[in-house]
Parts: sequence; structure tokens; C-alpha cells
Amino acid sequence: MDADVAVIGGGPVGATLAMLLARAGRRVTVLEKAVLPRDKPCGEGLMPSGARVLAAAGVDLEAEGFPRVDGVRYRLASGASVRGELRSGPGFGVRRLRLDALLAERAASTPRVAFVSGRAALGVELTPDGVGVETACGRLSARVLVAADGLRSACARWLGWAAAPSGRARHALVGHLSGAPGAALGDEIVVTLLGDVEVYAAPAGAGEALVAVLGPRGSLRRPGASVADSYLATVARAHPELADLPLSGRVQGAGPFHVGPRVVAGGRAFLAGDAAGFLDPLTGDGMAAGLGQAAALAGLLAPPRDLADAGAVAAAGAAYRAWRARQWRRRRFVTALALGLTGSTSLARRAMAGVHRHPGALQSLLEVNDGTRTLTSVSARDWAALAGF
Repeated sequence: MDADVAVIGGGPVGATLAMLLARAGRRVTVLEKAVLPRDKPCGEGLMPSGARVLAAAGVDLEAEGFPRVDGVRYRLASGASVRGELRSGPGFGVRRLRLDALLAERAASTPRVAFVSGRAALGVELTPDGVGVETACGRLSARVLVAADGLRSACARWLGWAAAPSGRARHALVGHLSGAPGAALGDEIVVTLLGDVEVYAAPAGAGEALVAVLGPRGSLRRPGASVADSYLATVARAHPELADLPLSGRVQGAGPFHVGPRVVAGGRAFLAGDAAGFLDPLTGDGMAAGLGQAAALAGLLAPPRDLADAGAVAAAGAAYRAWRARQWRRRRFVTALALGLTGSTSLARRAMAGVHRHPGALQSLLEVNDGTRTLTSVSARDWAALAGF
């Protein structure tokens, strides 16, 4: 075997999983088709649970200069707003152009990790004893495969596990503004509800902010206007203070969202990150959820589990399926609740009024969203406040 674990996809989830497994003694090969650094559309707001996973892998985001996030603010076009504190620790604004390159560099310098960028997987084969990954330069063999290759996972298709998007067809336009817009956001992720769309903004680094416009495809572009002009006009509606700031880079599209594979683990293969399912960027939990999956898989695939033993790998797969099902149910509930509230100005106004009277309600929901508390631990008072009572 060339490796104990082959990881397809070298983004934050794949690179972090490689570091965690290697620290536990596994030999890991990571295949990343892009040449890093590379940009990609992403909310770039990392919740506290994700920051803790990176800390466990030896990555201190604050020491690396990523802006700290201590709260999430929801607001209406009228200016009414509420803030929820991140009580379980800080989150961070993480510019993917920089984060991906940093994690790839850390993974590549970790003993027992071979990180190969600019090398795409062309196909996979599962056998009773291992997995084979075809590349343009030959075949990679390993005991176990983890596919962390994104929202439109090629591995999920090759394995026959992919499923079509479901639910409301929502999309996003994602861009970055330069000229110190992060100072305007402070230590917050700000979600502005405009009725037809939502605007999600997060500090992304020194002098730069990520702003995403979310909604049905037809709501994102104005008739006769370019994509960039449509995007900037909507950003100006939500954030007049950012209206005159220039774009850094191009506006990128993403979606449709709400994609979940039929299977997340089977035989000697596992899916992680967006490949294991993506709901909606409005809740801002996607990257942290993927890093949580990396931590769970690292625990399940680490010694003393014998990866040569098909029964041991099958037991790891069963445990991962059960763990991810619990995670998915929690995330799906919070996403449905968030979309229900943001889709109705009257409901959002009532919820904000209730949270003003009882601020702990929003903080509790943020902790459920981040996985640091269970749905059953949320009090009746919290639910009543979110309902506007």
C-alpha cells in the first residue's frame, strides 16, 4: 500500500484530516487537483467548533492573523437588529485564498503526509483489501479512501452515491471588498434580511471583507445589469457604508444548495466536508461542520483500529454514518428554522423582538448550530423568544 489513507481534496477538511491522522501514526496521501493558492466561493466565517479542530491540528488562527469573530448579528433593512454572542469561544474570518494555502503547507510539512497539489483523481476502485485511485501519473493504493472533494463530488458520482439537489433552489453571488471594510463589521458576522435576498458579510482579513448575496437564482441579477453590477447594487442596499469600496477579485457564483449524498460511508470509502452534504450558507456552519467530520473520522480511523481488517473498517463506517446522521438532523433543523424566519419579514421582526427581550435565545441557537449543545437542551423560554413571545 502507498498509504494507509488516501484523501481526495486538499481543502480545509482534507488537509486537516491528513494532519490529525498523521499525528495518530497513519500514512496519508492527499490529492488536490488545484494548484494552491486558489480561491473559491465560501462564507469564510468559521464557527468556534471549527476553530477548535484546527487548534487540535496545531493551527492557531489568531496567531496567524485571521480576524476574530465574537458574535453574529441579524438585521432588517429597517435597521432593527439583534446580536448573538459566540459564548463557546471565538470564531474567525478565514479568507480561503490564504487559509487553504496555509493548511496545505502545514499538512505537507507534517511527517507521514504526502500532499500532492495539481494532481486530479480520475477514478476510484474499491476492493475487499483496499482502494485504488487512478491519476494521470499512475495508480495510488491505500487501505481507506476519504473523499473531501467538494459540493459536486466526483468521488460520490464514481461510487454511485451522489444525489440531485433538493428543497428550495437557492444560489449565491460571492465577492470580496477591499479598503478596510473589516473595520465596519468589527468582530461580527452580519446577516441582513432584504426580503427578496439575504446579504451575509464577514471580516476576511486585514482590509478585506467577504460579502455574499443569497437567494433564488432569479433574485440575484437585475435585468440588463452585469453580475458584478447586480451584486454591488445589492451589497449597497444592505451596507451603504461599503458602497464605494472596490471589489478585490471577481464575483463568483455558487449553488444550487441543499445537496446530500445517498451514502456517506460504505466499504472502504468515506465522504467528508461538502461532499458529505451541504445545506445553505446562511447559517454559516458549513466549514465548521466539515472540520467536525474530519475530527470524527480521524478518531475512527486512527490506531489501534486495524485498517487491513475489513470488519474494523466496516465498524468505523457504521459509527461514522450514525454520527453524521445526528449531525445532519441538527443542521437541517437549524437551517430550516433560519430559512423560515428569514423568508418572512413579519416572522423575522417578531423573532427579533423576542430575542431583544431574551438575548440568550439567539445565543443558544448559535450553539446548537455549531454543535456545542443539543436541540433538547434549548429551553422553552428560548423557543418562545424565537417565536416572538
